[in-house]
Amino acid sequence: MYRHYIFDLYGTLADIRTDEEDPRVWRSLAEHAGASVSADLKDVYAFLCRETEKQKSGELAALGIQGPAEIDMLKVWERLFPAADPRQVSRLFRRLTTRKLALYPGARQVLQALRKRGHTVTLLSNAQESFTLPELKQLGLEACFDHIFLSSRYGVRKPSPAFFGLLRQAGMEPADCLMIGNDDACDCRGAAEAGMDSLYIRTEQSPPLSGPLPRNCRQIASLWDVLEREP
Repeated sequence: MYRHYIFDLYGTLADIRTDEEDPRVWRSLAEHAGASVSADLKDVYAFLCRETEKQKSGELAALGIQGPAEIDMLKVWERLFPAADPRQVSRLFRRLTTRKLALYPGARQVLQALRKRGHTVTLLSNAQESFTLPELKQLGLEACFDHIFLSSRYGVRKPSPAFFGLLRQAGMEPADCLMIGNDDACDCRGAAEAGMDSLYIRTEQSPPLSGPLPRNCRQIASLWDVLEREP
């Protein structure tokens, strides 16, 4: 029986749709930060993201840590708008770009049921802490997890073995863990390489399958199946 249930967030527990291409987003950001509105502001943002990720990848390589690297967007906002509070800019950016944020059916109930059965429930997500912590509260999930690991805090993201390795550091042995996610490469293959079983749930946010699912991965139709298929 699994003792620890590890969940992805976006595309697994929560349905999110964002649009970063809307020119109004960048005008509003510039106005908030007291910066001049530039037609290429979005391009500068994209360049800074690439440069920051390149730097982080180099840092990981120097330490012998396998990526992929994850950046902390607060550092990008600091460089893009040096006179503004990066956390305020981050929250504004997320608010301006989010078109939908809602839980998938059964998400909260499944998490609560697992904890009532005595399991630990952990969030392991490729996500920005400055965005995600407020959104967990907004979704009513902030009290549903025993552990929360967000990639922006640790500088690596799934399927990095280093990111999955945080579970063992927290006292969770891979054989006792079950990963649930909507991305076969990041969630399921990453879990398999870490010695963990997994459940794959396909949603509209799922990328195309990268190949056959790992042997120790089962596909489920809904989050409710996590409870029904519990050993």
